[in-house]
Amino acid sequence: MEEVAERIALVRSQGHVLDAEAVDLGGLDPYDIQQAVHQRMRANDSVVGFKLGYTSPVMRAAMGISAPNHGPLTTSMVRESPSVVSGLLQPKVEPEIAVEIDSDRSVGTLRFSLEVVDSVWRDYQFSWAHNTADGSSAAFAILGQEVAHDPAAWHVRMRSSVGSESEAIIGDNLPDLDHSVRWLIDQETIRPLEPGDVVLTGGLAAPIDLPPGGWIEAEFRHKDVVESVRVQRSAQG
Repeated sequence: MEEVAERIALVRSQGHVLDAEAVDLGGLDPYDIQQAVHQRMRANDSVVGFKLGYTSPVMRAAMGISAPNHGPLTTSMVRESPSVVSGLLQPKVEPEIAVEIDSDRSVGTLRFSLEVVDSVWRDYQFSWAHNTADGSSAAFAILGQEVAHDPAAWHVRMRSSVGSESEAIIGDNLPDLDHSVRWLIDQETIRPLEPGDVVLTGGLAAPIDLPPGGWIEAEFRHKDVVESVRVQRSAQG
């Protein structure tokens, strides 16, 4: 397990990717590998929440994953919109609803968000176990405004600086937020869920690539109200 974690951490730090088929996880617990990678790369970066992966059918279909997973979010990973991010390998972006956990560890404030995912596995070709070992590909959580109405009633349209687009009616792909938080509480995580934590609840539309020096903006629209969340990637990656 330590050997696999060391390999993932080393490759990430060098700015390279791995072929998942060349890394045999055998009977290893991917969450043990995930925590070992975290200790190598973010041991001094406090955990401030979690991302849930593959909670919606659209994301499972897009990535060939059949079950949800989770990974930690740290202080350096959670940003306010607009934000410039760097240190990425092959990033993609997807719109999400972020949950701020209430004092009783239930769903509190909802915020529009973008998740920047960045897999260490070449071309996003991986198994559930490989993706989980890699922290569910979590890179950054970009937080926008508070959701003022039922999130299911909103439409989201995401566009990039190179003309790529993705859109969806949020209600078509929004997971049950209460169930999602309860599921996370029941999982064995790097630390228990705490009040004030940020939880990314899963992609709402198909992800699009974030090119070097480029940007992606999501417009969340409900009737005449439009809220935007924006992320830009540095030219150096």
